[in-house]
Amino acid sequence: MVHGVWWSLSQVQVRDRALLAHDLRRVYGAESRGEALQAPDEVKAAWGSRYPGVVGLRVGDSEAFLRFYGYPRVLWPYLRSTNLMERFIREIRRRTKVRDHKFPKEGAVYKLLYLESERQEGRLKGFAKVQGVLERMLLERYAPRTQILTQNS
Repeated sequence: MVHGVWWSLSQVQVRDRALLAHDLRRVYGAESRGEALQAPDEVKAAWGSRYPGVVGLRVGDSEAFLRFYGYPRVLWPYLRSTNLMERFIREIRRRTKVRDHKFPKEGAVYKLLYLESERQEGRLKGFAKVQGVLERMLLERYAPRTQILTQNS
């Protein structure tokens, strides 16, 4: 979503960027899904005639961009941006590049991934609140399947 907004702003005139950014922020920064679904119509009315391509892309498929509203509120900041994932991937690439892709066993790669994820976990500010929510979601989604599998085994 963040990258899409940046791209959209790069396609408009410089003098219109701040105003369009403010209007797009009303879509993606809304407090509820209902507010977020009303805001695209306002953006389309204000900017649709001037920048039909940008508004059509951002507003036309707004349902796909607003999926994060279906998740608990504490997860929204993590779902709106890919910064955490990009940082993790960059660190993994950096660690594997040093070793020149010469791992003695397949398990060594998994060990490196595990150790790097443990190291990155300390950097995540406020992730303790999110961790409980994610664990609950994981149990709700996968615990019934696990119980069925263990009963049939």
